[in-house]
Order: sequence, then C-alpha cells, then structure tokens
Amino acid sequence: MTTSLVRQVLPRPRPRAATADVHGTTAPGFASVRHSFERACREAGPPGSQGAALAVVRDGEPVVDLWYGTADPVTGAQWTGDTLEPLLAGSHGVLATAVLLLADMGALELDRPVADYWPEFAARGKGAVTLRDVLTFTARLPGMAAGLDQRDVENPGMMAALLELDGLEEDPRAGGVLHGPWTAGWIAAEVIRRVDGRDLDLFFLEEIAGPLGLDVHFGLVPDQLPQTARISYDADFRARFAALDDGAGDSGTGDGGAGLFGRVWDNPSPFPVDAGVWSESRRRYALIPSLGAYASARGLARLQGVLAADAVRAPGEEPLLLSRRTLDQARSFWVEGLDPLLGGVSAYGEGGLQLLDEGLHPAVGAGAFGHQGPGGIAYQAWPQARAGAAWVRNRLTAGPGARVLDEVAGAVARALRTV
Repeated sequence: MTTSLVRQVLPRPRPRAATADVHGTTAPGFASVRHSFERACREAGPPGSQGAALAVVRDGEPVVDLWYGTADPVTGAQWTGDTLEPLLAGSHGVLATAVLLLADMGALELDRPVADYWPEFAARGKGAVTLRDVLTFTARLPGMAAGLDQRDVENPGMMAALLELDGLEEDPRAGGVLHGPWTAGWIAAEVIRRVDGRDLDLFFLEEIAGPLGLDVHFGLVPDQLPQTARISYDADFRARFAALDDGAGDSGTGDGGAGLFGRVWDNPSPFPVDAGVWSESRRRYALIPSLGAYASARGLARLQGVLAADAVRAPGEEPLLLSRRTLDQARSFWVEGLDPLLGGVSAYGEGGLQLLDEGLHPAVGAGAFGHQGPGGIAYQAWPQARAGAAWVRNRLTAGPGARVLDEVAGAVARALRTV
C-alpha cells in the first residue's frame, strides 16, 4: 500500500527509443544532457555490471529522466525509472529536511539543546549540545564509544540508549570531523520520535513523501525489494577508508577504543568488505537514519526541485514543503572545514544542508545546496533556476558525482537563456 500511494502520482516518462543502452526522456533543449549521461555510463563500465540514473526537475516538471544498465547484477534486474537506490552517506540531506519540517511546524527549535526533547541525552556532559550542532556535525559526537557490529546499527532504539551513555569526544580533531556516518542520524531520529510520536520513516512518508508524491523512503517494505539497486564498489573505492581493513567493523566485533578514525569509520564500517550487507532484506527493512534512505533519481530530483522553489518564494507565500524563513536560515552559512580524517572540504548551513560551490554556471549554481560525497551519488537544489537534479549509481566510486551535475547545470543555464 505504501508503494502504490507514492507511485500513483509520480510522472511517467513518454517512451523513447533507447540509445547506447540509455532509456528515458529529455525535454527540448536538454539533448546535451543525454549525451553527457551516455558518456558517463560508458566510462563507468558495461551495463551488465552496474547502472545509473539521472533526473532533473524544473518548475515542477521533469525535463530529464534517464536510466541505464543493471540495477542488480545478481538477479539480472534492469534499471528502470522506478529503481530505488540506497543513498548511504547521501541520506543526511533527506534527514535534515525532515527535521527542518518539524522546526517549520513549530514543534522544535534547532538552537535548543537536544536534552530539552530527550532529557536522558544530557548525561555525561551533553546537556548543551543543540540540534543545530547535531545536523552540522559540530556536536563532537562523530562516533560511538561502545563497540558495535553490523546488526546493532539496524536498531535505532538501542543506538539511542547507547548514545545516552556517551560523552563528548575528547580527541581534539573531533570538532573538525564534518561528517560521521552514524551518530547524527540516531540522535535526530530519536528527537523526531520524542517530539512527534512517529518514527522517522512514518513521519517522512506521511508528511513529505506521500503528500508530494516522492519515491523517497527511509527503509523499504517487501514489495519494493525487486526494484531496489544492489550496490558494489569500484576497486579503489575503499582505499579512501584504508583504516577500515585494519579494524573490526567487518568482523562484527567493533572496538570503540581503536582511535578516533576507528570510532567514526570502523565501528562498524559503513562500507564493509562485503557490499552485499546493504542488499540483505533485513538491512533494507531497517531504519538507519543517517545511511538508510532510498530514492529513485526522479523522486530525489523532485524533492530538490521542491526545496529550490520554496527557497525563492516571496516571503509569506504558501510553500510546497518548507517556508522561505526556514530555508533562508537553513542555508545560511554555519561551518566549513577540511575533514581531519578523510580530507575534503565540507560546508553546512545552519539547518544541516550541505552548501555547494556554484561551479562553472553561477546563474544556476549560486546558492546551491544538496549533497555530494564519496560514492558518486549526488543531488542538488538550484534555487536560481527553480530546479533540482539527482545522479545516482549502484557502483560506488572514489570521486564525487558532481562532474555529471556540473554538465547538467550547463544545460539548464542554456535553457534559461532561451526562455
């Protein structure tokens, strides 16, 4: 029932002859995007081993909806416009959107301590940690002290209880770790449950995905499994996380005392040696707030398009999702830095939205936000163009997915000039 509710209102592309194993549609003026997508797919490898999708929505209308290759090399399932991709690290922007909606409703305030909503969280010196600290990764809680295994992370209630017992990280580098794979999600999800009464997955479905017709979910239900992509890694993907092979995150006996890197990235590993962990039914059903969002490219692009449109509405105008006031604050610069564990510069607005460089096309990219990070999955909201874009793939790579979206931004810029 959940799947049919959302899918009934999704746009259906008009059939078009496939070119170079690429399927889908492009609006007039976006033919160059199709060529860029085809090239990126050819460079990524044969379609039988992996797949990808690209979607762009402008002014609420799909202008690019393309897909390619194999969603699951084990079953042979081909990618379609409805294929759901696990977003992994890209889940944070979707999670932040849910928290911002509650703030917009007046149910919580980002500057208030987490303990105001979750009193037990104040233990061991955490009483002053705010929701804003959590969403922007400045809470000094990038990892967990207790040793965890791959099954533990599928139980958000247990993780919340363990976080109550944790203190702030003492390693001086912790304040600059501007992305942690697990903890921010567990904290935010517990606050949502305490404030709203619904778990994150149900809240997101009933307040965001369902009303807006978005194929975006936290965790899956059984009838969604056949159209869900299976992730794998390029040969060099895990090299960036070299310390993962030295820890116990894959063995199921994580050691919280193995240093800051171990506590953050190997307790347990978000990218275990066996990528099949993320394709187990149990893992797909689980609520894993920071890493467990699933979306089709078109659903993710539509969400970004909604946020982009709301970000430039006249003050006081009725939004589709978030008010102009909330988005103005959420996109206001809060923190930027070079991650001391992984390298790479990240910047966040006050509401935990990742702020992105305007790139080569400032007419489109100025004020952009969204996500780009390890794995090659990327999505962006472009307020100046009232557009949203998403690029997803099931074979994770060492580089970001921003290159393809830079080329898409160029096509959007050209389209704007012809309007």
